[in-house]
Amino acid sequence: MHGELFHQKLYTYLRLGYWPHIQNPRTFNEKLLHRKLYTNNPQFTVVEDKWAVREYVRNAVGEDILPTVYHVTDDPDDIPFDNLPDAYVLKPTHMSGNVVIIDQDENPDITALREQCRCWLSTTYGTKQGEYWYRDIKPRIIVEERLTDDRLHVPADFKFYVFHGRVEMLYVLQHANDGADKQYNYYTRQWEPLDIQFHHWEVGPGYDRPDKLERMIEIAELLGDGFDHIRVDLYAPDDDRIIFGELTVAEGSGWNQFSAWEDDLAIGSYWTVDCK
Repeated sequence: MHGELFHQKLYTYLRLGYWPHIQNPRTFNEKLLHRKLYTNNPQFTVVEDKWAVREYVRNAVGEDILPTVYHVTDDPDDIPFDNLPDAYVLKPTHMSGNVVIIDQDENPDITALREQCRCWLSTTYGTKQGEYWYRDIKPRIIVEERLTDDRLHVPADFKFYVFHGRVEMLYVLQHANDGADKQYNYYTRQWEPLDIQFHHWEVGPGYDRPDKLERMIEIAELLGDGFDHIRVDLYAPDDDRIIFGELTVAEGSGWNQFSAWEDDLAIGSYWTVDCK
């Protein structure tokens, strides 16, 4: 434990520029690091598994917010590409941030897609970051519906920060330039802009308050019930329906590069961590 603690502290210092207090955390990042080192919650494995989490969502909120799944498998040769819709999404169930989007009128290289899936399945994820919950997720490939939005190439992603069962804030992630660039804006739960900045993403032009904000907050709090903190990602394409994205228990693995340390501290203030 002492070796891993030092590794996490050193990497945090090199990445974020401050020596973290992991055992008695203050900032949001420190509390995420504390979670990685000092918890052992099997529920984290369930909610981070992109297949198993669907049952969790179904029980907590209902079936209607789940995206359509066309296929799930641990063998890429089983994927029925000839029978899939013209547009779909491929992603591994045991990793974060890995996705291939196939749009209409594309002519994908099926051999390359199968090879990408094999690469994902052979990858052990989370070990280097110290995210223990990934080790018990069975590697599988899931093929889902491709969400569309008349305004954006990829629908806006609403990321709700739930602390002790309550949404305290959120940010909206938009994919500009046909998905090539990421832009974000932070808001309170009342949709008041927050001046929080990341080093690696561009602040967006703002986003109109979604018509379904109150229902999204309600869903996020239902999904976050029982956790001292979790991030709930939802979509609302064209403000027509609400679709579940994912649940995240350690955003950025505790290495979120906020432009100001005070922002890191302010977000962490919503989260009371038991340091026993």
